[in-house]
Amino acid sequence: MKFKKSFIAKQVITALAFSSVAVSAMAQNTQENDVADEHDHDYERIVVTASPLQKSAVDSAQPIYVMSQDELRQSQAATLGETLRSIVGVQASYFSPVSSSPIIRGLGGPRVRILQNGLDVADISRGGPDHAVSTETSTAQQVEIFRGPSTLLFGSGASGGVVNVVDNRVPRFLEQGVSGEYGVQYNDVSDEKLVSGEFNARSGDFAFHLDAFKRDADNYSVPEFTNDEGEVTDHIENSYTEDEGYTIGSSYLFNGGFIGFSVGRLDRTYGIPGHSHGHEDEHAHEEEGAHDEHEEHEEEGVYALFKQDRYQLLSSFVEPMSGIQRLDINFGYSELSHNEIEEELVASGFAVEQSELRVSATHTAVMGWTGAFGAQFEQREYSSNGEEAYTPTSDTDLAGLFWLVEKQFGALTVEAGARYEEVSLETEEFNTLEYTPMSFSLGARYSVNENLSLAFNSSYSERAPQANELFSDGAHLATGTYELGGVYELHEAHHEEEGAHEEHEGEEVYHIERRSNALATENSQNIDLGLHYQGDRFHVEANVFWNEIENFIYQQNSGVSSAQFDEHAHEEHEGEAHEEEHAHGELPVYVYQQQDARLYGYEISGHYQLSTNWHVDAFTDYTRAKFVNGGNIPRIPAQRVGATLKYLQPNWDTSLSVTRYNEQDKVGINEEATEGFSLVNVRMNYYPGRFANQDFSVYLKVENLTDELGFVHSSFIKEDAPLPGRNVGIGIRAHF
Repeated sequence: MKFKKSFIAKQVITALAFSSVAVSAMAQNTQENDVADEHDHDYERIVVTASPLQKSAVDSAQPIYVMSQDELRQSQAATLGETLRSIVGVQASYFSPVSSSPIIRGLGGPRVRILQNGLDVADISRGGPDHAVSTETSTAQQVEIFRGPSTLLFGSGASGGVVNVVDNRVPRFLEQGVSGEYGVQYNDVSDEKLVSGEFNARSGDFAFHLDAFKRDADNYSVPEFTNDEGEVTDHIENSYTEDEGYTIGSSYLFNGGFIGFSVGRLDRTYGIPGHSHGHEDEHAHEEEGAHDEHEEHEEEGVYALFKQDRYQLLSSFVEPMSGIQRLDINFGYSELSHNEIEEELVASGFAVEQSELRVSATHTAVMGWTGAFGAQFEQREYSSNGEEAYTPTSDTDLAGLFWLVEKQFGALTVEAGARYEEVSLETEEFNTLEYTPMSFSLGARYSVNENLSLAFNSSYSERAPQANELFSDGAHLATGTYELGGVYELHEAHHEEEGAHEEHEGEEVYHIERRSNALATENSQNIDLGLHYQGDRFHVEANVFWNEIENFIYQQNSGVSSAQFDEHAHEEHEGEAHEEEHAHGELPVYVYQQQDARLYGYEISGHYQLSTNWHVDAFTDYTRAKFVNGGNIPRIPAQRVGATLKYLQPNWDTSLSVTRYNEQDKVGINEEATEGFSLVNVRMNYYPGRFANQDFSVYLKVENLTDELGFVHSSFIKEDAPLPGRNVGIGIRAHF
């Protein structure tokens, strides 16, 4: 695949040039080579997070939730979506536990941007529910979740929200000496074994980081049920996963900043449920070496081979010049391959090379307004191959400028911002499509008193369609659908030749034509109202939202089967005939369409300290999503209500939680309702104290205690892959 190396080189040179200038300016202010303790203390307050204003979640007008490292360890799962699914306002796409992406307020896929240390993870998870997210939370420090439109800072791919995974792979601050942690985890529902660890060291002004993990899980067990094919089963075939990865990073820490880099590799081999074959055992491992990655698994079915190499250059400088409080320059580059294998052949393969440069500067007050401005540049080159490659090779370029400001008027803090962006999508078969999305926001936070604050946030955001939403055309093996992008449309075939309809006697025949116009920009107008109360024993946070989306892009089940295509399903364009073989027979045809939509709902969470030892948490969230002209948006998660009772002691604690997923009967065309269910979880943590200069913690958990059968309405394969049954897990972690 041709790749514009010069573009990447220019980005790297630009990042290094900015960094060099900043380091030189900072060096002029440094009187001594040794960093004093007070400077270390000043520097430790600089934490590179998703927002350049470095505000806490409580101080922001936009709803933000920060998941701490302790919470991450307790909710740790094989995928990002499953790790975060217990957070209020967040659910998951759930293509079984091996591939699950976050859904925020009913929106997921291309509308939720997933970042690692503020840079895009550069995978293909937003293009298909069966594609795994290329970030690992077992070595993360925290996860920041922006609920609602976040295009202002992160571009048109963040119209539904942002998930930013923060880790220390590029060390930002470390005390002198050596530190680290390691842990092991086991879950019996899938015989999952996880080992992870990290090592950090600082000597003088240089810091080093190393982390690694390995996960191995078999097919997971479920309560006995009858799947979509009428088979009775108590496990989900082809749901195994084998993951491993490592990252090496280093930084130069100086008085008031740092500059560092990291290099990482992620490998995954995982089954794709819903596509096991009855003859699998005949072929199991018949080609020596073909299945070294998963040779211990009994089934072979359809599986994915995933690999990503990721490089990051991160830097931050305090007061590099007059008027600038902090300058952040971050660059990322990644190479990814994802191959879906069926019967030893690459049924569909994808490759992505992506680079991103982000420069942001926090400025001093101008007429009382402090703020930040910056620029973002991305280049993404995507290619596909294989018999069932349903999306063509494409290039996507993005360039954006943003500015956000805030000013305090007594107890009232006002926030405002704007973003301008240019996006171009290019393929060999189509003319280049260009979009210019813009975003604006206005928000305020009012402190009623030291305990109570109110928030208001309004935003207008635009989203450019992604390449797969525009150009898809073919059978998608994993979802069992035929996907048709927005540059195409279905037409009933009218052939004059006698016998043209013989093979389709009794049903309509269709062919595919190119549209005269492509999908338009998706425009969103969103309003958020929030309340935050923090008392001595009681805490509550509540948000309501209203989101009007013009030209909402979605996949509609057309009611047409791919078997109804005539033998010349595609018209000839510009002298080129497009032939399509439908090796998988009858597949429902899903067409990318646009229609005005409305989403609204709420998120409420609270905590109450009953006594010194007893605490209770509760939450509920709900999203209603429908089209303005009637009908419902498909695959919207159900309403949830949950509560947790905790008992705390100095060296141990335990909790009992119950979450109710209500029935989802607000369904789209050709979509079936999903019954409600309840999940009961029990957990115990034990902290034995320090041993051999290490702090240990041990946990025992039982998830889905009642072994209840639960189907996920947002899943493409809900009838074939329910949630796991009862799981007993144990884990040990040590810090040194």
